[in-house]
Amino acid sequence: MARSLSFLATGALVVAMMGTAEATDSFVVIVNSSVAGTSVHRTDLAAVFLKKAPRWGDGSAANPVDQSGTSPVRKAFSETVLQMPVMAVVQYWGRQLASMAASVRPPTVKGSEDEVRAAPLCPPA
Repeated sequence: MARSLSFLATGALVVAMMGTAEATDSFVVIVNSSVAGTSVHRTDLAAVFLKKAPRWGDGSAANPVDQSGTSPVRKAFSETVLQMPVMAVVQYWGRQLASMAASVRPPTVKGSEDEVRAAPLCPPA
């Protein structure tokens, strides 16, 4: 079953946050208000965060921002959306960066939700 996540169209960055302090399947994805749509399937969001899809379905650039590897939000997001533990995501990016063909970089990482929200806004490309 494909799981959809809600969009909150207020920023220019892709941000995943838990809806509560406890681990749940509820996340809010903050995207630029120019991005069309109000929801995203889990698989599409995972593709954006793993940079297998550099753009949203409407063609807007996707610029993911992640939280610290020690963040409970990142842990829940990685396990729920990416369907792998944080360490597996770190290893994935290590392999990508070691690859001669790697032309993408991992999402920017910020230390807290506040830092993620305060990250400079990037205009859609």
